[in-house]
Amino acid sequence: MALIDMPAHRRLTGWRPRCVSACLQALLALVGPALAGCATSPDPRDGGFVSGVVGLAGGGYQRRIDERETSYRGELDAQQRLQAEARALQQERAEVQAELQQANARLAALEQRIARQRVALQAQRRQADLRRLEQAQARVASTRGTLQGVRPDEQPVTDLRARSQAIQRDLDEIDRLVAVVGGGAF
Repeated sequence: MALIDMPAHRRLTGWRPRCVSACLQALLALVGPALAGCATSPDPRDGGFVSGVVGLAGGGYQRRIDERETSYRGELDAQQRLQAEARALQQERAEVQAELQQANARLAALEQRIARQRVALQAQRRQADLRRLEQAQARVASTRGTLQGVRPDEQPVTDLRARSQAIQRDLDEIDRLVAVVGGGAF
């Protein structure tokens, strides 16, 4: 049956479904890629207008900002704790250096005292006491070597503290040796 032989209402109805189908296919062919290009991402670096709108409306951007601020605050707190620890170590190092300077001064005073007592004992010819003074002098030399080997800027504070205490014990022993000879503590 030819188109001309068909009644008018049948001719139009047959044409309409084909036209609508073709239009829908063309519309999908055009809109499909456009919609695929509007895929959203929560990452603002991916860009795009739709992603920006979704990020703002959905709170994705604010979450990223909050995460970064929390991380920044954590790093800032850690930095402040480390700075406080560094200040405490510097303070302790300064205290140990002061102790070492006092030990050096005490050692010099002990050396002078030993020298004075040596002169007095030589005049009195007290050989046993002179031998004790020689022992004290040997300990002074040993302690001076130990004291000179301490490097406050290069050694850990715990090592410095231990060496300072050992030097103090040596000085106390030297003081006892000299006190036995001279009859009094330093």
